[in-house]
Amino acid sequence: AFMTCFLLGLLLVLLAAVYALYTNATNEQVFKDALLKADVGQLMDIVLGNAGLPAGLGAGLTLGGDQQQATAELLSRFAKDTIDYLVDNTQEWKPTITIMGMEMAIPLSEDFVSHMATVKGWVEMGTKAFYALLAVAGVLLLRGVGSSRKGRSGFSGAGYYIGVFLPVALVVGVIGWAYFDFEGFWAFIHQHFITDGIFSDGEVIMQIFTTDMFKSFMLPIVKTFGLLLGGIVLLPVVVSPLCNLFRGSVKE
Repeated sequence: AFMTCFLLGLLLVLLAAVYALYTNATNEQVFKDALLKADVGQLMDIVLGNAGLPAGLGAGLTLGGDQQQATAELLSRFAKDTIDYLVDNTQEWKPTITIMGMEMAIPLSEDFVSHMATVKGWVEMGTKAFYALLAVAGVLLLRGVGSSRKGRSGFSGAGYYIGVFLPVALVVGVIGWAYFDFEGFWAFIHQHFITDGIFSDGEVIMQIFTTDMFKSFMLPIVKTFGLLLGGIVLLPVVVSPLCNLFRGSVKE
């Protein structure tokens, strides 16, 4: 019972982490909110110049008016197209921004397009990992409850909470690192896990994908994980009485 519950607790925390990352990384509204950190003024001028149109409007955008509203209007279509691509609703990623009602393409290098395909692969892998972990956790839960029907306790609170504590400690450590040194954390992720995602400031789309933009994802991810963790911590309150009920019915 101890090992079964240990593995159950560990897997549930991993499930919560994967779910929090996936649902927020592919949430269009969360992405739009994060995009408010983008340097759209400079991006506008680059796109206009690339289309052979007069530049200089970007400076006006940053000097007057509602900055956030202007940014949201410019990047609304970009957010939708990007999320649709990541969740496999579309097969190609051809991002545009909307300037004065006209959609204009953002110039991209082949390397960045390839990088986005890699990111899409990570999203697909995360989806598969989530369902695999969910299936295993379900089997472990049923095994714990089912073993109570044989006359012994099928749920080990000690095993479960130790299994919960270990990955939570790791997650809290990662969150703390990202909070206090996000640039270092982000560089580490790309240097060791997404090696094709390191680009210079000369890459046009990096005016959108700034470090501050990615840091904006932290709060919704942490909130989602925290809510799920609360449910995980309280799970024994439901499962333990259920196990005792099965044990009682067997003895009778």
